[in-house]
Amino acid sequence: MKIREIAPKVWNFKVVGGEKAWEEVAYSARMSGVPEIITGENIFRMIIENDYGSALEHILIKFDIKMSKGNAPELLEHRMASHSGFSTRYLAASKGINAGSQGKENLPIDFKEGEEIYEIIVPWHLLGKDRNKDEEKNKLFQAIEQSLASYKSMISNGVPREVARYILPFCKAVGIYHYTMNLRSLLNFLSLRLCVRASAEMRCIASQLYLLLERDLPLIKGLIGCRGFVFGVCPESGVTGVREGNPLIFYPVCPFRAKESKIFIPTRKEFSEKGRPQGFDRETAYRAQKELFLRWAQWGKY
Repeated sequence: MKIREIAPKVWNFKVVGGEKAWEEVAYSARMSGVPEIITGENIFRMIIENDYGSALEHILIKFDIKMSKGNAPELLEHRMASHSGFSTRYLAASKGINAGSQGKENLPIDFKEGEEIYEIIVPWHLLGKDRNKDEEKNKLFQAIEQSLASYKSMISNGVPREVARYILPFCKAVGIYHYTMNLRSLLNFLSLRLCVRASAEMRCIASQLYLLLERDLPLIKGLIGCRGFVFGVCPESGVTGVREGNPLIFYPVCPFRAKESKIFIPTRKEFSEKGRPQGFDRETAYRAQKELFLRWAQWGKY
């Protein structure tokens, strides 16, 4: 039995209709009465900027994803999406290593046919630490090894897989799904999970999806991000350590919290009291958040 550390991963990403998928949104908007004088590109931008979301449901995005089973419920909370997932009821947990279209290209070089490999996602703040030197990481691996050994023993003794799986650790990378999501739901997902308050694993996944969406639907560039960037007002009013006070050690620093910067975005409370600050530079804000997302997408690089 081998334990293999991996990163949360998004692959097989596809915008149905390709980079011209926005034309579907423009078509539906014209049917609702938008005049011909407005170009299709401007219709698409207007729909997103004004949050006329129903028209965005005509664009479908498909992707595969692998994450920890413990954090998978966070992903499944999001509405208006269809998914099919790897089942630990019918398959052994070790089979998740090559589930879906990842195929054998993701198997370790020294993989032997029939060998049991259990993939795990280690919490980001323990990444890069040597388990033989770091006490906390060593505790984690000891618990994982004991859990997986008990899992194997239960199955060997005739316990059904759907029962034995109850002992699998939170970090086991069997949250494996094929997803179909409309653009409206995906943008809502990104606006919530690209916030510094989101869990590290969800930020990593959301950042990968953000970068892939911008690559495959380039007209959306500069229009999406966290809720503060999208709406110009952050809903996280009074959140100590994130929007005010000393930054919390396990959260990244919000790039939009510094009141003296050109990219300060007020919270709702601040906006109601003082209004929007002058001199906001949206292009600089776009570059700042993208730099953050590029780091988050590389698990363990931030």
